[in-house]
Amino acid sequence: MTVDHIPLEKLRRSLGQVAQDVERGGSVVVERRGEEAFALVPMRLYRLLEEERRSVVESTGRAREAFSDLPEEDVENLVSEELASVREERSSSKAGS
Repeated sequence: MTVDHIPLEKLRRSLGQVAQDVERGGSVVVERRGEEAFALVPMRLYRLLEEERRSVVESTGRAREAFSDLPEEDVENLVSEELASVREERSSSKAGS
């Protein structure tokens, strides 16, 4: 998937065309003063990212509750390790598809 970069000034002039491109599945990184400021992504991708974010927040909360007797730093490390493991599994399963 190709991600286009566009200056904010150009986005203002061509919002209609950019919106159509994003609706068709493209993604656009908008730059302000040469720096990446924000991204426009299709709703399908946004929903997937939001679902993933919620899942991480819920998992972190459950882990904190389950390990409330451990120092917070230890809990953060356990959660980070588990997330890395899940992401690796997903990556491996996608590569095998």
